[in-house]
Amino acid sequence: MPNHSKAAQEYFDRSNKDSSPFPRLVFTILRAIDPYLQSILIFNGFGHQILSKAGITTVPAGPKGAVLVAMAAGCAVKQIINMTYILETRMINSAVVGICLYNTISNSFSSLSSIIYGPSDELGSLQYIGISLFTVGIFTELISELQRKRFKDNPANKGKLYTGGLFSLARHINYGGYTLWRTGLALTSGNYWLAALQLSWHLWYFTKQGVPDIANYCSERYGDEWKKYEHNVPNILFPYIW
Repeated sequence: MPNHSKAAQEYFDRSNKDSSPFPRLVFTILRAIDPYLQSILIFNGFGHQILSKAGITTVPAGPKGAVLVAMAAGCAVKQIINMTYILETRMINSAVVGICLYNTISNSFSSLSSIIYGPSDELGSLQYIGISLFTVGIFTELISELQRKRFKDNPANKGKLYTGGLFSLARHINYGGYTLWRTGLALTSGNYWLAALQLSWHLWYFTKQGVPDIANYCSERYGDEWKKYEHNVPNILFPYIW
């Protein structure tokens, strides 16, 4: 067993290629429900009721609410593709539920923020920046992972480290993409404090836990090939930046 973190071993056993059909089905259902839940929070009055009980004044979400629901649907589709088509490692039920809850809770904070922070009748500069970050991030994550899967699916590349495509720009550019679209979704709500929290949290988490876990695994599996890749591609999450 590679020497990556115990939590990662429990959730994702990269040495086990079991198809895990039931956990993947559960994941698909839970993620598909999320856009509907966000729509209920924003447009069906449930979000207003929750916040009014806490003494918080609300406003109509307006067009940014519709954008947030579309974003929730977009990230759900992306993650379903990842779970059912791209990811090949064993999954367990607790990991599936945890990931789905995390994404739904994160989206819900943005949905509730959209009915607190104005403007409510038009998209402003925060929304356009958020939409841009979301779009770049979601496609960066998806395309990089599809590129890697195409490489791995070629029998001639069995046991080889993938260093091409977007991964030639940053070693964990898919994590960078996730960080961008999570930040962009929060920013679209109008709550720049939530966006700053999302950015800070994911930078910390990936730098301190996610990336070291993958690096330990890859170092043991690929040896000198991984060391060469680390030397040739010094940036971790974002090309030329981080």
